[in-house]
Amino acid sequence: VTPGNYKPYLDGGYTVFAVVTSSAPKFSIPEIIEDLPRAVRFIRYNAAKFAVNPERLGVLGSSSGGHLALMMGTRSTGGNADAKDPVERESSAVGAVACFFPPTDFLNWGAPGVEGLGLGSMAPLSIVFGPRAFTEQGRQNLGREISPIYYVTSKMAPTLIIHGDADNVVPLQQSESFVKRAAEANAPPVKL
Repeated sequence: VTPGNYKPYLDGGYTVFAVVTSSAPKFSIPEIIEDLPRAVRFIRYNAAKFAVNPERLGVLGSSSGGHLALMMGTRSTGGNADAKDPVERESSAVGAVACFFPPTDFLNWGAPGVEGLGLGSMAPLSIVFGPRAFTEQGRQNLGREISPIYYVTSKMAPTLIIHGDADNVVPLQQSESFVKRAAEANAPPVKL
């Protein structure tokens, strides 16, 4: 985490919580995704201590962090009222997502039917997908589980995506497809 990266937000009056998730190679993407709801719940539970409004939390990330931000914007859930841990009683919902060049659909990576789960251009990152990516059926299941496009609903957070057309790692198609899916679902504004 480089504090200087957050200076524009801090100068703009925002409070920044730099969430450091578990990471590869020890943890796979599904495990990393599970860190995020807890982080939002923790911030919401401690909102008074941090002097932030718990109803005005947004999430920001780029590339893999953008993917995680979209997962939060699309998969947030209410808290568990019966949880012994008071943090788990809090909602993991965020009010907005802003992200840069996010992966959105690992089953259609740059074109329909092209898998991006450790294959082709994503082969150098194969370790982050874990052992389920070793079989066709495993990739199909995993791809649906970790791709935010499959969680788009009319209740997701409003989203801003910034993505250049010369990106050699994450195809622009990822963001374009996400925006199209959001429009089809009558989601809150998703702007590219």
